[in-house]
Amino acid sequence: MAERDRWRGNSGGGRRRAAARGTGRRRGVALPGVLLLGVLVGGCATPPPAPPAPPPAPIEAPAVVPACPICADSTAEIAGLRQELASRDAELRELRAQQRDRARALQETTRQATRAKAKLRRLATQADAASYVAEVEVALDVARSPPGAESRAPLLALAQDILDSSAAPFAQGDYAAAMDLAAQAEQLAAVGAGTPSGPASGPRASATWTFDETVRLQVKRASHLRRQPRARAPSLGVLPQGARLVARAYRDGWFNVETGDGRSGWMSQSGVGAP
Repeated sequence: MAERDRWRGNSGGGRRRAAARGTGRRRGVALPGVLLLGVLVGGCATPPPAPPAPPPAPIEAPAVVPACPICADSTAEIAGLRQELASRDAELRELRAQQRDRARALQETTRQATRAKAKLRRLATQADAASYVAEVEVALDVARSPPGAESRAPLLALAQDILDSSAAPFAQGDYAAAMDLAAQAEQLAAVGAGTPSGPASGPRASATWTFDETVRLQVKRASHLRRQPRARAPSLGVLPQGARLVARAYRDGWFNVETGDGRSGWMSQSGVGAP
């Protein structure tokens, strides 16, 4: 009897231990399932990603307006005119360059002719000098004859004074000096007649005539040396009476002169005379 009770007690304890082990196994199996379920639920709770932005609207190209035939013709005409203008400009530049070259060549030729004349005058005889002085006298008479010569009277009078001054060296037998003075008078006579041999710049009415040979002058009374050939131009100083000058050009009643101390400027013809 006692053995049966002991067996039962042992059997009940074994059953209880087995049940506890079964419950532990079930709990061990259920724990990972619970964790997995939590992960799935957490993943489902994450908000869905934002939808992508819509693509930008396509930019419409401006509509091509067909060119009118008249506009196309005008454009072609303008292009042709521009090309012709460029061609004319190139031709003008070339002509100006040729003109400058010719002017330089003319100046060089004039200088050579002047030097040759000077050499001939050094060898002049009495007959040569007398003939040349007579030729200049005739040129002065011709310059005084046309209508309107009154306006050139002061310049022609100065030319006559210079020509008259050639009588003294001629009487002394210095025929070269007499011919030099006659040559200076001849240049003034040519300017007075409007037909100088030297180059001119500007319109003939107010041209600057450059002398082939310098003209020697003397200040008649104290006068201003001007920067430009006009009465109100800035003064470069006052030249005293009797000062000697060398004139290189003439323009509208003014001489472009150089003083003995190297200054250059313009003197009115009314303030100068023959030396």
